[in-house]
Formats: sequence, structure tokens, C-alpha cells
Amino acid sequence: MNVLERAAVQGSDAVVDNLTFAFITPSYAPDFQRCKLLCWSIKQFVSSPVKHYIIVERKDLSLFQQLADENTVILTKEDILPSWIKRIPFYDKKNVWLNLKGHKSGNWLIRGWLIQQIVKLAAAEYVEEDVLVFVDSDVAFINNFDVSQLVDEDNNVRLFRVEQSTDLDNEVGKKWKVTAKNLLNVPTEVDCYDFYVHQIVTWRRDNLLQMYKRIETNYNQNWIEVLCGVNHLSEYVLYGVFVSYILGEDSGHYDDHLQKICWCYWEENSLSKQELTEFFQEAQTSGHKAVMLSAKSPVSLSIEQFRGYLATA
Repeated sequence: MNVLERAAVQGSDAVVDNLTFAFITPSYAPDFQRCKLLCWSIKQFVSSPVKHYIIVERKDLSLFQQLADENTVILTKEDILPSWIKRIPFYDKKNVWLNLKGHKSGNWLIRGWLIQQIVKLAAAEYVEEDVLVFVDSDVAFINNFDVSQLVDEDNNVRLFRVEQSTDLDNEVGKKWKVTAKNLLNVPTEVDCYDFYVHQIVTWRRDNLLQMYKRIETNYNQNWIEVLCGVNHLSEYVLYGVFVSYILGEDSGHYDDHLQKICWCYWEENSLSKQELTEFFQEAQTSGHKAVMLSAKSPVSLSIEQFRGYLATA
């Protein structure tokens, strides 16, 4: 039984206008408590049962199996990735993987950040649901939420997109878009000044499958092999550019960045109790459905602490 077959044993209960939904969360051991809080918040606030796929490395599988239940499936990166990508045990702290097809691109070693993005982009190969909702470990829901809020009256799915958002002061952002345009063979004169990176991001599985085919047609090579050769990549930018500039009106998406979905704290600094109280109050009063406290910050709340801040918000 392959990864997709194992994941499909439990069916998705959330159906909106014949669309099925799944949450996808890549995680790892240092974020276990954050992921545990996310799972608790899904049960508390998400109205319809939604299949939740948590993706971890094999060495973390036993830890995360504590979170598995009828709607939560734990998968490993090793099962998802092709056999020619191997974890290097003695590079454990640096999170480096070996690319056995590195002779094609010159990239024999793959950093963990790229593996993380490939695992997200590979979602159509291990998830059968129609709509893929990416929810990171450092996110937690704070208000009642239904996935129907991500679909409009024409059955189009929300795409987080800020149109004509300049990234002239962001060199990394420009490199992401250059990579996306090259992979997708988008004409160089197309500016792609849009922004696609956020929390609780939604994709369509059928679009992902089409994107694989386009990359493979452009390069005459497996799409994962191609991605293993890039030096700058954003999964959200790649998908966003594909649906905006290749599929266009046929993407089955509607553009949105104003819907109040996730209130975010992106900084790497800690927050005092008073600052956390104010953060939760702002999230609640503004009507957001979830919060994100960056895993890069020292802030990590237990379920009890989280409930306490919700009670005072």
C-alpha cells in the first residue's frame, strides 16, 4: 500500500459544493507542542471534520503518532519523497538530504528548507482531497471556522494574492519569482509583482497536477528532479504564479487578501504577558479566525496557557 492509499483509508468529512478539503501541516520534533495546540484548536473551532495530514521525518514519527486519530494522519517525508532523496544521518543538525540524481543539476546536497517546500508541492501525490489548506505548526484557531468560508458562490477557492505588490526592496522575493517564471516558462516581460505568502493558504489539487505536467514538459524531466536543482524557491509563489499567469480564469480560484483568516506575529522576539494579551485581543476584536505566533520566536504556549489568553481577549 503506497502513501496515497494509506492516507485514503480515512475519508474526508468536510464537503462544500462537492469539494473535499484537507489540512496539511509539515512539522518536526521541536514544534511538537505547537502542533499539539494546533490539533486541539482544530477540534475546538473547526465546525466540520477535516482530514488533517501532519508530515514529519521518520525519526519523529513515534512522537507525533500521539496526535493521530480518526481525522489526523501522520505521514513521513521519507515515504513521500522519491527513493533517490535520502536523509543523511550524520548531518542531522544541519538537516541536509542527499540527492542521488545530483549529477543532473550539480546539487548533490539538498537543504531542509527546500525539502520542506517540495513536500508541500508534492501534496497532490499523497492527498486525494480537492482543496489543500496549508496550516503551519505555529498556527492555532481562535474562533469558529468552516472551510466553506474559503469558497465563493461560484465554487471558486480562495487564493491569497496581493496584486501588484512590489518586492523591489526584497531581493529574496525577486529571486523566488525569477525561479517561478523560469520553471513555468512565463515570458520574461511579465512582471509578476504579486504577493502570495501568508498563513492558511489554499490550493487546488487538480491545479497542482497540471503544474507538475507543465514543469516536466518544459524540462523533459521529473518535476521533483527539476526543483532539486534550484537555489531559490517559494512554494506559494510558484503555485501562485502558475494559477495567476498560466491558468488565469480557468484556475478555479478567486483572489483575496482582505478576508480576516489569520492574525500573525512574524517577529523573532519574545512577547511579554501583556503583549500576548494585547495580541489575542486584537485578533479577536478584528474578527480573525486563527493566530500565528512565529516558531522563530521563543513564544510557545501550552493548551492551558492558550485558553487563558483566549479567555481574557
